[in-house]
Amino acid sequence: MLENLNLDHYSVGIPAIIILIILILILQSLVKKHLGKHTIAECHEVGSYYLSMVGTFYAVLLGLIVVDAMTKFQSAEDSVDRETTALLKIYSSAERFPQHQNKIDNLIVNYTNEVINVEFPLMEKSGKADLKALAIALELLSTVKQIEPVTENQKAIFPIMINDVSDLVLTRRQRTKPSNFGEPPIEWIILIIGGVICIILTFFFTIESSKIHMLMRGAVSLTILMSLYLTYLFGSPFSGDLKISKEPFMNVLKFAEWSNNHASAATPQDILDKTTQIPADTAVMEEAHHQKKRNPHTKH
Repeated sequence: MLENLNLDHYSVGIPAIIILIILILILQSLVKKHLGKHTIAECHEVGSYYLSMVGTFYAVLLGLIVVDAMTKFQSAEDSVDRETTALLKIYSSAERFPQHQNKIDNLIVNYTNEVINVEFPLMEKSGKADLKALAIALELLSTVKQIEPVTENQKAIFPIMINDVSDLVLTRRQRTKPSNFGEPPIEWIILIIGGVICIILTFFFTIESSKIHMLMRGAVSLTILMSLYLTYLFGSPFSGDLKISKEPFMNVLKFAEWSNNHASAATPQDILDKTTQIPADTAVMEEAHHQKKRNPHTKH
């Protein structure tokens, strides 16, 4: 139900919080007007015990759920990073197996495009994973398992490649698990009822200055509502304004495009090796140059 309201967008969520606070303050004024200051003052002693007990329990419960939601968000973000890292590793290792390289490269590109263009929007809209992306991942796993390494180099890389494909499937499962698409309804029922009780209990306290009292009650309501909103935002890592970026998957496509454009050129590691190693003839020339500086009167 909450998903249909688009509250995970700041342009909707923040005004909703402001409207709720205004409604709470209006309701508090009506309760105060209906009961009277004298009747409310008689509730101070007993009400303070109730508010202390309920407020403490609710604060602990809400704090634990907020931390759990933030942990869930971080875990989902880590899953995306590990999944894309596995894709990059598989793509890089595939060049050691020329007979299977084209198929593996195409599967990786197709999978990445499917995740970016179909699965991420689907996860944001309905909280469901894309079955086609899953099928491509499983096909990639099957393709790699069918490889029969021949050379010593291939035999050394093959186990690593199998491990990377397994990591891809595992991290994909972690990314698309149901718990990443919002908190359970029972949690929201308990949180909302607890928040309403805490706010209602504050109605049975009053001070002489109505303005200061209204400010204090508004601050309490704002704190509770912001905590609930934070839980809602972090509880759905792939939807709303606060969501995990597609950028890691887009970097995989950029890497694949770069690799295709430089297929005949040296790899980045080769370039790095060349820049860190001095050719033998250059080293000899430099040594002769330094020797000449040390012995300027030497005749050649």
